[in-house]
Amino acid sequence: MNKRMGLIAAAALLGAVSLGSLRAAEPDNHSPEITADVRAMMADPELAQSDFIENCAGCHGLRGTTVPAHLPEIKDRVGWFMCTPESRAYLLRLPNVAHSRITDNAQLADLMNYVVFVLGGKSVPAGTKPFTGEEVAHERQFALTSVSLKAERLRLANESIRKCRAPASLRLQYPGSKQ
Repeated sequence: MNKRMGLIAAAALLGAVSLGSLRAAEPDNHSPEITADVRAMMADPELAQSDFIENCAGCHGLRGTTVPAHLPEIKDRVGWFMCTPESRAYLLRLPNVAHSRITDNAQLADLMNYVVFVLGGKSVPAGTKPFTGEEVAHERQFALTSVSLKAERLRLANESIRKCRAPASLRLQYPGSKQ
C-alpha cells in the first residue's frame, strides 16, 4: 500500500507541476479589475461583472478578446462607440443586448457600463457619461433586427474615426483581421 500511495502522490505532484507550467504559458484568463471610479457609477459592480460573464463572455471572452473568433473584439476598442449618440445607441440596440434576458434596465445599464468602462479601457473618450436605466429602456425599443450588423458596425466605426479620431484599426473586427 505504501508504494501505491507513493505512486499516487508522485503522479499528483507531476500533474500539478505540469498544470502549473501550462497555466503559466496561457494568457491571463481572469476578469479585469474594476477601478474605484468605475465602481462608483454602478449600483452593483460584482453583479455587472457576473452578468457579463454569464451573458457575454462565452463569445467575447472574459477580457473582451475574441481572436480568432469572428466577433468584434471589444477590449480597448468598444469605448470609441461612445463618442457619438448614434454609435452609443448602437451598443444598446445590438440584438443580444436589447433582447437580453436581463429585464431590469438599470442592471443591464450596469452590465454595459462594465463592458465600456472596464473592458473598453483607454478607448473611452474623456467625459463619457455612463449608461442609465432610462437610456437602456428607450434604446431597447429599437433593437437592430433587419440590418447587417457587420455593415452597421463598419459605418459607425468610420464615423468614430472621422468625428472622434478613433484609430483606423477600429474598422477591423479585431486587431490583425483583414475586414
